Amino acid sequence: MIRLAKVLVTMGPSTSDYAVVRRMLAAGANGFRINMSHGNEAQWSSFVDMVRKASEELGLDVALIADLEGPRVRLGSFDGLDVKPGDVVKFKYKDAGGEGVPVDSRAFFDTIERGDRVLVDDGRVVLTAEDVERDQATLRVVSGSRLEARKGVVVAGKEYDLPPLTDKDLKDIGFIASKDFDYVMVSFVRSARHIDVIRRALREAGAKDAKILAKIETPSGVVNIDEIAESADGIVVARGDLGMHFPLEDIPIIQRRIIEASRKRLKPVILATEIFMSMIERPLPTRGEISDVYAGVEEGVDGFLVTSETSIGKYPVEVVSWLNRVVEEANKNVRPRRVEPITAGLDARISRGVVELAQSVGASIVAYAADYDAARLLAAFRPPSPVYVGVSDRRLARLLSVLWGMSTVTVKDGLDEVKGLEETERELRARGLLGPGSLVVELSWSLDRATAIVKVRQML
Repeated sequence: MIRLAKVLVTMGPSTSDYAVVRRMLAAGANGFRINMSHGNEAQWSSFVDMVRKASEELGLDVALIADLEGPRVRLGSFDGLDVKPGDVVKFKYKDAGGEGVPVDSRAFFDTIERGDRVLVDDGRVVLTAEDVERDQATLRVVSGSRLEARKGVVVAGKEYDLPPLTDKDLKDIGFIASKDFDYVMVSFVRSARHIDVIRRALREAGAKDAKILAKIETPSGVVNIDEIAESADGIVVARGDLGMHFPLEDIPIIQRRIIEASRKRLKPVILATEIFMSMIERPLPTRGEISDVYAGVEEGVDGFLVTSETSIGKYPVEVVSWLNRVVEEANKNVRPRRVEPITAGLDARISRGVVELAQSVGASIVAYAADYDAARLLAAFRPPSPVYVGVSDRRLARLLSVLWGMSTVTVKDGLDEVKGLEETERELRARGLLGPGSLVVELSWSLDRATAIVKVRQML
């Protein structure tokens, strides 16, 4: 099997059964996302325990990804309201008196103006503002049938003036540190400063080793993508929220721009939202969704993140199986576009040379990596076949599990670069992944990354 781009899934009510989690892992899931906009610590702990138990049973290393809610405006608590196009609805600040649908932040009323388009629940309800006052707004329904509590509220084309880190996020970061998550997705990133604030909070909470993935989903995020990609450890193209701020016909070119910005900086990039949305209700994807995945592989994303498909959909295991199958075929038939890095140090140039050498002689790559960046740089140049990486740290193995082409084996600790590579190849032979006659390009780095050893050889 050649599957180089990875499959990431979102936990939720549909994945609350251990057998389902285990089957998703067996079907090819490489990472599990917990969306902290929903649920509580007890539920999240249950998800963490299930993933770790299943991965141990199956002998797999998979990444745990926390997704912070971020500074989002939502509807408050109410019983829900059925609406239809043409209806007039009043929104009010939650602590204000009088009747109306509550909104949990005054930032909504500070931002909205007459004539603005308002999208609720990822655009399932669309309204236009007809009148705006300090703590209330009168809106007319354009489309949609029901407003429900705690759903997100967006003013199309505008952003709320909110701090990058909320009190809830700080509390959730404590949970992230206690459970040793591998990656943290940061919502509504607007600038590099936002990343700096989150990184400092993670460090102070004891989660300094967690890698930060910046979700690009607002106009500011798109405008500032270069500085954000420079600061973050990776990028997530959050197409759902982007589609509420930009014309839908502009999303493909915005998606390409975001992916290129990340790849130019040799950072991982994940494509998220509406990958196989039809599979929420049906057991197979549409032809258009399959073509969309092919396009993502051709643009060179490290992986695909499904959201509602596995969190609330009827067929979470089938989603993973189908995405695994489609990506495998795409990897056989299309190659990622070449993207030139903005700058590349010696270690990046060596990694690029190793990938190009392996491709030119038709060899597999075998590497021994003592740190994340040594392997990340290989993935960044999109090798056309799996890269077998020996690591002594299970956390490092989990981090690498979501990067393009990475396939890890765990070897004992305390080895130098020569012994580490020997142990890696011994383990690969034991697993039947390499055998006599296999042509390999070997790469090993010294612990200080001052020395690289590159060899081409045929295994005996």
